[in-house]
Amino acid sequence: MSENWITHASEPDHLILAWQAPDEFNDRTRFAVGELTCENGEVRLRYFGDSDQFKRLNPDKSYDQLLSYGYAGYPGFPPERAEHRAGVLEAFMRRLPPRSRADFDAYERHLRVRPGTKLSDFALLALSEAYLPSDGFSVVDPLDAKVDKRQLVVEVAGYRYYARKAETQLPTIGDRVEIVAEDDNPYDPRAVAVTFNGHKLGNINRLQVETFRVWASRGRIEATVDRLNGRPERPRLFLFVRILPTKV
Repeated sequence: MSENWITHASEPDHLILAWQAPDEFNDRTRFAVGELTCENGEVRLRYFGDSDQFKRLNPDKSYDQLLSYGYAGYPGFPPERAEHRAGVLEAFMRRLPPRSRADFDAYERHLRVRPGTKLSDFALLALSEAYLPSDGFSVVDPLDAKVDKRQLVVEVAGYRYYARKAETQLPTIGDRVEIVAEDDNPYDPRAVAVTFNGHKLGNINRLQVETFRVWASRGRIEATVDRLNGRPERPRLFLFVRILPTKV
């Protein structure tokens, strides 16, 4: 049985709604298009529209570019209305297997949630990211750098590209990897890289990099390869990440 279990999962106060264009556009950017917030058990969806917040979270991208890719808001929640309240949580939970399924515990184990760990629906959305390739939407937990201890699973962005051009051995399940600030990245000086034996494997999701930079600067990250899947022409690498308690 895997020793990588999520036993400390923070309750997020908001999640970023991300959207990725169809493959035909050759742009793998996960656009931040809105956010889900949870207050007193009520989940709301708020779209960013063509706002300063959209520009801040999507540097070097434009809202017109997003629209040109076919973005039309989340199904059932038209973006012409900035905020939606009714039925938001129910709509997003339909992206996950229902808790009533006999094999739901197998789904939790796939997410590396230790059996018996109590999670709210909002926390479950955060851990799973609720990604469906059919529509390109997902939700991203921007994470909280102040959390004292937690575990999470993250996918390495760009792994397909680096795996294809690798001249050294790639990691296997259980191998330790490093997560480090990549200040010399020519495209994004705030980037965070994932490396193995000094060779880059890809990056951390840019919507989570600010928190990862804080954790990395304080030496609080331990990361191992949790699983490798996908097709040969499109491999995917997932890490199990432990955030260690703050050193006193």
